[in-house]
Amino acid sequence: MHRRIWTLMACLALFVVVAACGSSESDMPAEMTPDSNDMTDALAAGADRGAIVAHLMQAERMKKNTGAMVKLFPDLDRQTAYDIQADILAEKLKMERRIGWKIGYSRMPEGETTVDPIFGHIMETNNFQQNTALSPSLFVNDTTAVEGEFAFWIGKDLPGPDVTREQVIDAISAVGGVVELLSSWTRGPKGMETTHTHDITGNVFHVGVILGEKRVKLKDIDFTQEIVTAEINGVAEATASATTLMGKDPIEAITWIANELPKYTDTHLKVGDFVISGTVFSPPRMGPGGTAKMHYSTLGTIEVELK
Repeated sequence: MHRRIWTLMACLALFVVVAACGSSESDMPAEMTPDSNDMTDALAAGADRGAIVAHLMQAERMKKNTGAMVKLFPDLDRQTAYDIQADILAEKLKMERRIGWKIGYSRMPEGETTVDPIFGHIMETNNFQQNTALSPSLFVNDTTAVEGEFAFWIGKDLPGPDVTREQVIDAISAVGGVVELLSSWTRGPKGMETTHTHDITGNVFHVGVILGEKRVKLKDIDFTQEIVTAEINGVAEATASATTLMGKDPIEAITWIANELPKYTDTHLKVGDFVISGTVFSPPRMGPGGTAKMHYSTLGTIEVELK
């Protein structure tokens, strides 16, 4: 829907496949979106869906912040935000395959009683290998944050929106550790509130994933005993239990997205998908030349290096 403007712009090569294109993304630092790297005013008031999609894709590709969605649509509703994300995904699918889904804002901070998760998509070019140094150019203002999450491979279709936890457990074919790489390009102008709904239009800050090599059957991992520790440049910066997710465990997060996808999109979790659960702790930062190691009680260690 509303593809005409985008089709013309695509012909002009606006969209180039991105090299790498929760969570506690709300903790992402404001300095990741400096004024010197901002394209907020490039989207005019009254822009139609096609222009909005093209603008957001350009911000993602160039890794420049745009506060246009916050500035022009402060009361953006969730269905419209997911419709915009779906339009962006449809354009990406013309050039590459979607391989998974991500969950953001699934961590329940201590003292809280509710969460407000959202979801985004993961493309083939978002999947990085360990032992490959990543370029700082993949991130807004050459910065990145890293999250310790769990990846779940889906072995049976889960056509929500009434999927039970037991059905999810039965459908999971494997579990592994995963580092998600984050960078925000949809932060609003100073003094204006950026909501989770606005974050949906920026694919929930997703830059990429580094999947751990070790995978286990669900029955072989006890999430009440699973601890994840992030080590940045040799120093332990964050540690937390898997039980911080949804205030229970990451299976609860997978159950949530199994039922949420059909509410806002025309698809559902399918055989061959993998889903990342959201981070168990506030994501630590790493800079150029830095290294990160994500240590899991059961799932081994995943390493990240930034050039």
